[in-house]
Amino acid sequence: MQPTALFQYQLPLDTPIRFAGQQLSERQGLLLKFEHQGRTAYGDCCPLPGFSQDSLAQNRDALLAFCKGELSTEALPAAARFALDSGRWLADNTTALIPEPVPLLAGTPEQMLAQLNALDTPPQRVKLKLARHPLEQEITLVHQLLSERPHLRLRGDANRGWSYEQAATFAASVPTDRFDFVEEPCADLMDSLRLYQQHRLPIALDETTQAADYQYQSLPGVVALVLKPTLIGSLAQLQQLIEQAELDGVHCILSSSFESNLGLAALAALARELTPEQPPGLDTLDATAADLCQPNLWQRDRPLIPEAELERLF
Repeated sequence: MQPTALFQYQLPLDTPIRFAGQQLSERQGLLLKFEHQGRTAYGDCCPLPGFSQDSLAQNRDALLAFCKGELSTEALPAAARFALDSGRWLADNTTALIPEPVPLLAGTPEQMLAQLNALDTPPQRVKLKLARHPLEQEITLVHQLLSERPHLRLRGDANRGWSYEQAATFAASVPTDRFDFVEEPCADLMDSLRLYQQHRLPIALDETTQAADYQYQSLPGVVALVLKPTLIGSLAQLQQLIEQAELDGVHCILSSSFESNLGLAALAALARELTPEQPPGLDTLDATAADLCQPNLWQRDRPLIPEAELERLF
């Protein structure tokens, strides 16, 4: 199935995103359009600066060449390959119920508490951004959350932000059995594995899985892989990683990289299909200020940028 159009978009962010030494005020990306048996589907290509191995310009040139028949599927960069594979998959499959993502709490500890209390439905688990504030404040936050919500499960994401000593202090000061996992607490993977050995804090791999040469291997203490399909690219490669990990009892959680509403809808549908027992980490819709082409699937009232207002490249 070939795309019928290629568009470029700029999607404003409600609040600038700061990570990997960069600040983004908008998400720039590309959309492949597919039309099949009366259905219209879009494949979202939005490489994340600082994380993706390829730039927007590289993906634009590659997709233009692909649409003209000058480049093979296998030669596409990861973000472009994800747009192609996911767009084809969506055009050929009716989507089932969309899974609710795990709520993401970010900001100051006070803001995270307020975000939890503002949720309409009490969640079973939440994800916390860690290693962003003084260690004592984040330890106190964990105890406050569990005191207010005794049955709450936690997922942490430290983005390799702690030294081993800081991570060990955190693990020794919180009930580690209330954590599903903490994503890569230390900059050095061996330190993160040592943290499990000495403090029984379950670990998830995130940044490690984003390496271009990543190959799955079973590691003691690693209970989950956080997989970002838009950085992996090929859906066949994604499915192979999931199958390998699940044979060892390692859970796989699909996670977003600040995609548009269309990219998030694709990830949600893939999570429902490939990892139905694991709630995905896709709670980034509110980072963007508008929807592209179609209203978002989570029924949040947002401005809509129609296809006619996008720049058509092919």
